[in-house]
Amino acid sequence: MYRLIYISSASDETSISDIRDILSTAVTNNREMEITGLLMYNGLNFMQVLEGSQDDVQPLFEKITKDVRHVSVASILQGEADTRIFAPWSMLFKKAKPDTTDEDHIPEVTMPEIMALEMPDNVRTIIRNFDNLLGC
Repeated sequence: MYRLIYISSASDETSISDIRDILSTAVTNNREMEITGLLMYNGLNFMQVLEGSQDDVQPLFEKITKDVRHVSVASILQGEADTRIFAPWSMLFKKAKPDTTDEDHIPEVTMPEIMALEMPDNVRTIIRNFDNLLGC
């Protein structure tokens, strides 16, 4: 099993509708490829954990690097992993920007729910640090 974590900035044109599209596409496509993960968004930046076979995760990451909704995409951790952290979910979502309205609401997981999952310390630190970043 392979794990890749990247960060990126949202392009200036990225809207809440784009975020919905990213999630919808991820849930559908990831399920088919048996990829699991977490997407976090703070209004300015994305952080995503992708888990699956390297043959599926690497091409998906390459596709993300070419997606115009992302700029400055950077892999911050990648390599073999013993177990999946997000095994039951094709894509969890955490929006780190608390001022969402009902109109913008996208179902999401909370930080306590994420932190309750079994995961390596380095992954836990990356997730916690990203959650502490101030977006816009």
